[in-house]
Amino acid sequence: MSSNRPDAEADAEPGSVPESSPAPVSEAASEPAPSAEQESAPRRRLRMRRLITLALCAVVAYVVLLQIVRHDANPLPVLERANGWWLVPAVLAAAGGSLGSTAALVGFVPEKVPLGRALLAQLSGFFVNLATPGGLGSAAVNTRFLARSGIPQTQALASVALGQIIGLVLHLLLLVGFGTYIGANYAASLPPGATLLAVGAAMAVAVAVALGVPSLRHWLAARLREARPRFAQLLRQPGKLTVGIVGQLAVTLMAAACLWCCTRAFGQYPGFAQVTVAQLIGSTVGSVIPTPGGIGSVDAALAYALRVTTGTPTATWLPVVLVYRLCTFWLPLLPGWAAFLWLQRREAL
Repeated sequence: MSSNRPDAEADAEPGSVPESSPAPVSEAASEPAPSAEQESAPRRRLRMRRLITLALCAVVAYVVLLQIVRHDANPLPVLERANGWWLVPAVLAAAGGSLGSTAALVGFVPEKVPLGRALLAQLSGFFVNLATPGGLGSAAVNTRFLARSGIPQTQALASVALGQIIGLVLHLLLLVGFGTYIGANYAASLPPGATLLAVGAAMAVAVAVALGVPSLRHWLAARLREARPRFAQLLRQPGKLTVGIVGQLAVTLMAAACLWCCTRAFGQYPGFAQVTVAQLIGSTVGSVIPTPGGIGSVDAALAYALRVTTGTPTATWLPVVLVYRLCTFWLPLLPGWAAFLWLQRREAL
């Protein structure tokens, strides 16, 4: 019996496995088990996201409390002197600006973007802007949202940069157009050449800051290079490009309409063109100063710009600006916070 076993083993095929040997291990079982670092990576990302959210909430809570404590900057007591009927269209105009920014984001992206979530991303930008200067929070949120929507990071950056570039061009065109109209029709209420001086100063400040700071100059050059191919794509989709341009115009004009309604709420009756020029200059100059959310800088710049375009003392416009900022900046904080948390839970940010 034992003499036949070597012959049986010899007759076996070279690649066969003897019956006495253990069964072959499957490929799935042979794969290395995930390491502890790989398993903990999602947890670390979740923990980091929570820390960022808590930090943002802490900064927002601190700034809000600081604003309430400062009686000269608290807009709530000023509401008692305002005509409530004009505050309704002011709030609606501010809401229209959010819709405009949503259209601007969707319009400058050649790919399909979920519209509802894009609106929530704009609301989230209001929340993040309170902790960042110059609207950088909205740009970061939009870029992150597009990347989470399946668009490559480079193309997401290019789309956001393209929207900002076109928004800047439209901003300057509106400033020159409305400024020229004021110079022709409201010359009696303005110092000689004040409108052109204000327009030129705002443009000079923007250009000087963009070209004078090396890091910012390199950043702008990189954004221009990235935006060029995206713009070429959009030229083949004129409908999308039109939506983006109309959205950017709506952002500016809705902000001006909100400010104009606030002037009416306090019994002031400047022309819409005067208010629009003041809003364009004030928002530009105020954004140059790197304060979180433009608090203080935008308020002071808007009040002074209204004095320049209307000839009325700055003190007259301080309550107007406070209520305007309440409609466009402070009221959207709560829905922006809720939208930020909702998008984070669904990993859309």
